[in-house]
Amino acid sequence: MSPAPDDPQRTFFDRPMYAVDVRNWPTEKIYPPQAYQEPALAPPGAELTVAPIAPDDARPLPPLDPASSLLRTGDFSLRNSGNRTLNAPKRSWKAELDQGPGPEGEIAGMTCLNMKSMVNDPSQLREALAWRLFASAGVTASQHTFARFGINGRYLGLFSVIEQVDKAMLARHVEGKVRGNLFKVGCGAIGCGTLEYRVGSDGDDSGRQYQTPPETAGAAGSSLESEATYRLRSFSKAPDAESFDDLAALVRTVNGIGLPGGEERFATDAFADRVRAIFDVQPFLRWAAVNVLLGAWDNYFATPGNYYLYNTTRTPGSRDVIGEPFFRFIPWDYDNSFGIDYFGTRWQDTDLLDWPANTEAYRRFNSTSPGPAGRSRIPLVTNLLRHGDFRRYYLEQVEQLLDTTLAPASIDAELARLWPRVATSAYAESDTPYGAPFTGRLFSNDEVYRHVVLQWEVARPDRFINGIRHYVLMRHDRARDQLKTL
Repeated sequence: MSPAPDDPQRTFFDRPMYAVDVRNWPTEKIYPPQAYQEPALAPPGAELTVAPIAPDDARPLPPLDPASSLLRTGDFSLRNSGNRTLNAPKRSWKAELDQGPGPEGEIAGMTCLNMKSMVNDPSQLREALAWRLFASAGVTASQHTFARFGINGRYLGLFSVIEQVDKAMLARHVEGKVRGNLFKVGCGAIGCGTLEYRVGSDGDDSGRQYQTPPETAGAAGSSLESEATYRLRSFSKAPDAESFDDLAALVRTVNGIGLPGGEERFATDAFADRVRAIFDVQPFLRWAAVNVLLGAWDNYFATPGNYYLYNTTRTPGSRDVIGEPFFRFIPWDYDNSFGIDYFGTRWQDTDLLDWPANTEAYRRFNSTSPGPAGRSRIPLVTNLLRHGDFRRYYLEQVEQLLDTTLAPASIDAELARLWPRVATSAYAESDTPYGAPFTGRLFSNDEVYRHVVLQWEVARPDRFINGIRHYVLMRHDRARDQLKTL
């Protein structure tokens, strides 16, 4: 289901720039020595205001007109979010707006403002490009805009505002009332979210195999939820909704459990029919086509994690999430894309059909058991691409993207459109062209300018970052060469 053109979330994200202004916040909590992984409730007298502003306003935090403000509330909480940015000098923030009763704790029907610091992206544009490409490809994905964020009059910088994957977001994409199971997938007590088949020593392959073992909780600051690889939020009232048995059914299907034969079983009609009955395949293959061309690796690729699965059930409005599961794949976290690398990997050369072959350096860097044979295991990609119908559809999407939204000329046009939108806000993070930004951003204003406008690469001892256009040119040529042989 496509969002209505007049829906409030779309209107919110269509605006080019916001100011998110927090006042009367405890000074010692602006840059705390430890990141806030748990929400810090606003003290009495604190207030959060959200208002649209002009992107080219030279004042980092312009005075906000109460008449134009979309939200003014004292009922909110703040916490730091993300993994890489939890203790970074410039941290990502999440403002929860549903701390008080009633709709006054909402903005455009949303109860959360998700603000990413883009600390590792000298362009400040990678997430904006990625989410726009997913929308163009018809992928169920978040919307995006930008905001300047400040606390007590102190400018903390330019941030990406990314629509949270929650009930409000799902309602835009799912027919009928949101009643399903939402899994947020990352790396936790049972490893990363590979969707590999798991079976206990007693032969049990139920949903218990994907839940956090109770014995892993209890360490300092840990809990069953924080240690979960597959974190479930259920909107269903079915008595067995939280059993994880729906996830187990999806994993069995993806891995061809119960079908005769070896790897050849993934090429059969029986495998394809089973997948289509439990999984929304075509949007996932469109996601895969965009993802492999973006060179986005910190998701269901190299990690694998940073994605959501939503079980809507096959029948709209049904509450039987276990008896008739039907899953959608929802992407997340796209700052590491378009040529950002920490591992000596040319992500622009990733084989269109064999993604894991390009993850060995990543696995050596991140795995507890490194070695030349170490590759990411992503059966939802590799097994689906073994089937002729799925593979052809995916390759058709790749070719279409190379001709349209991911053609170099299209990316040039997007960069030209987006850069004026963020330039003033980005430059306001530093008082000089070459000095370190006072917000904690890792790149000087001169580096940001050269990276975006001149398309210079950024080289540091721990990373190499292609200019976005340079990356797209290389990825485009490499993908074309691969398509010729396929």
